[in-house]
Amino acid sequence: MAISDHVAAFVGSAKSRERGILTGSILLTLALGAAYTAFQLDSPLLPVILIISLMIPVVLWCSARAVLYVVFAGTCLFELFPSGYADSLTERIPLFWNVNTIFQIYAHVNFKAIPFNLVEVIMIIATVCSLIRAVFTKTFSLRGGALLVPVSLYLFFVVWGWINGLATGGDFKLSLQEVRAQFYFGAAYFMAVHLVQEAKQIGTLWWIMAICVSFKGLLYTYRRYVTIGGLPLPDQGVGSHEEAFLFAAFVLILIVLSLASDPQYRALRTYLWLNLPIVILGYLATNRRAGTAALVIALPMMLFAAFRAFPHRRRAIAAVGLAGAILGPIYYNVFKNSEAAIAQPARAIRSNFEPDARDASSNIYRDAENANQMATIRLAPVQGYGYGKRMLHAVQIADISGTYEWWDLLPHNQILWVWMRVGTVGFVTFWVMFCSAIILCCHAARDEDAPAIVRCHAVFCLATLVALLMFGLYDMALSNFRAMLFAAIWLGALSAVYSPSPQTAEHPQIRKGN
Repeated sequence: MAISDHVAAFVGSAKSRERGILTGSILLTLALGAAYTAFQLDSPLLPVILIISLMIPVVLWCSARAVLYVVFAGTCLFELFPSGYADSLTERIPLFWNVNTIFQIYAHVNFKAIPFNLVEVIMIIATVCSLIRAVFTKTFSLRGGALLVPVSLYLFFVVWGWINGLATGGDFKLSLQEVRAQFYFGAAYFMAVHLVQEAKQIGTLWWIMAICVSFKGLLYTYRRYVTIGGLPLPDQGVGSHEEAFLFAAFVLILIVLSLASDPQYRALRTYLWLNLPIVILGYLATNRRAGTAALVIALPMMLFAAFRAFPHRRRAIAAVGLAGAILGPIYYNVFKNSEAAIAQPARAIRSNFEPDARDASSNIYRDAENANQMATIRLAPVQGYGYGKRMLHAVQIADISGTYEWWDLLPHNQILWVWMRVGTVGFVTFWVMFCSAIILCCHAARDEDAPAIVRCHAVFCLATLVALLMFGLYDMALSNFRAMLFAAIWLGALSAVYSPSPQTAEHPQIRKGN
């Protein structure tokens, strides 16, 4: 075939695609307009959601990785529940809302659909589209990454706990609220393992996190100092609990990239440093003691890992560690009795030794929670109590159901919660999974042949996992949709580009992005 024929064929196919896109756009517009008129909708947000939903399969067919970036950005941006503040922007995007709830609020119709939320719909459509595309293009392959076995084993015990709970009187809707985050962790891990192909794509995820979290920092700072003005900061802060976890992750990646001091990340480092003040103010506005505990525990571990990962920066890392060891106690003693905003971390540390009335009440409540969880664990120590059942009230505890519906279903200490739900064997598997993930991070951090971006990500991922466990111990992170999605995507991305096995060197494609 002559060159002119190839050109004519290409132009013809391009015109055909343009006609198809134009026709599809017209039909979509007419369909949405008819639906908007028929249902007498009064919110412009529903048509936008419908358009995005209909575009998802098309986008995913062209770029499967788009779903990873969309889900990750949504995880960083959109809250699980509305707070009711006048400046609420991200809380109005129903990514984590049940589809039924979306139609009830924005369409005023009782749409009785399968109880999925929007992020689940996106992930299911993405999986189906990816499978169809892989079959048609003959590129079907399954990848599990270095943590395939421990993650799969833990999910097996989650399924066991779910079946066990329902078989022994558990409520299905309550059990869904509990197990969703556990399945999200597994789904997000495997999604990242399959969709992250090159190490440089981790850098894209870093940028997404930096932009989204800094925006949330700006929003929470505005809410704290403009929306509520001079009013006292609420006990529960000005937003969702998990936001403190994301703000802590922002600080951790900034420190890691600054310690590595690699010139290829200069633009990202600069962006992180410029936005650090607004993120810190946003973090303080969350008023979460768990955030301080997470950073106090995660930072030293991160410094030890960075010391091993970046040999050329060991003097600087040692200097940072020494400065922290000297200045930390000074800061605590100067600010522990202060009411200034900058003193909030010091007050959080002091609350463990000299709690004020509010913190003392919170500590008493959490102690009662722990006692009741332990009593529940003793009912079924091996097989577990199962999901969907409220814990025993063996010890007197304040009833806060008026402000928190799942007060005796999803307690603060979710390390014990895992044990209570899946039993001792499942609890051991949970720790095997997390310890395997930490070992993987350590392997990658100390591998001198690994690209700099992989070693940076390994150190950051290690600190993020430690922070997640601390938030899980104090602030319900292990049942939180966003926290589990966030951590699992980072872990899956590391597993996708690094394997501690000797076969790693035989796959040069995973070393791209150095």
